[in-house]
Amino acid sequence: MAAKRQSVAETLADVTSRRPVLEPVLRAFEPLLSAGHALAGKLADPVREAGLRLPELQWDRAQQGVSLLAGVSLTGIAGPMRQAAEELLPLLTTIEAVAPHADSLRAFFLRPVEAPAESADSRDALAEAVVAGRSIESIARDGGVEPDVLAFVTGFVVSPVLHAMVAAAVPEEGDAPWDTGGAWQQGYCPVCGAFPTIAWLDKPILDDKNAYLAGGGGKKHLHCSMCGAAWKFLRGACPSCGKEVSGTMEMLRETEAARGERLDWCTKCNTYCPTVDLREREAVPNLDALALGMMHLDMVAARKKLRPLRPSFWNMY
Repeated sequence: MAAKRQSVAETLADVTSRRPVLEPVLRAFEPLLSAGHALAGKLADPVREAGLRLPELQWDRAQQGVSLLAGVSLTGIAGPMRQAAEELLPLLTTIEAVAPHADSLRAFFLRPVEAPAESADSRDALAEAVVAGRSIESIARDGGVEPDVLAFVTGFVVSPVLHAMVAAAVPEEGDAPWDTGGAWQQGYCPVCGAFPTIAWLDKPILDDKNAYLAGGGGKKHLHCSMCGAAWKFLRGACPSCGKEVSGTMEMLRETEAARGERLDWCTKCNTYCPTVDLREREAVPNLDALALGMMHLDMVAARKKLRPLRPSFWNMY
């Protein structure tokens, strides 16, 4: 029987029960995370109708470490982005640093989508730049939005669209295309090229036909919060620098019952990634919510001068 999967709210409630001091922060971001998670399902049809889909995996490119969306046109993504922004901007503009820019953000994201033949849509260009890791300063300047604010908001607005694209490409059972035959072996995302926000070790796999046969579990997977992709990765290797020699990866965890939560950090490049061992938990948490709920370990890592593998709004000090 498959383990119960927790919602964003259930995951954060579980964290709050164990770490009440985090409640104000978690409560503030719960509506935003919940809305973004729900949007991925709502956008499935609009994404398909816009002709947005992941390219077929090419083995040679995957072996060379080229992510699926590298160099791919995202023309048409403006429509689903607009739908995402309609739900997320009211929540994002309650954040103190974003609130003063509410009018310019609404003007940029919520304007009507023009036919592709009429003119290029700057929202398409923005999504392509974010996925490629290129500067968005010229797009922000032309759109009348502060670049840092636009980058922060765009991460939330683009993410559910990419999640919908990934969900359409991943089978309900079996390996994702990039995990088949070990096609992808990089520490960054096989879809969008972003570094993972969190990792997990999987549970034992029971054989329904023979209760005495079971996989031991403990295989490591990395999770990308930008697009929702997950991929297998070597437990003893660093996702950032790729080093795999003995003693490269160390663990940082609470002395009390940690429920499988820890930081895996590299002694060579001083980067870290939050990790949860699902063998120590009954339910499977929402990984994006749990990454936020592990911010107390981010604080410890900051004091040790470690750098987050994937900078997020809660771990940049």
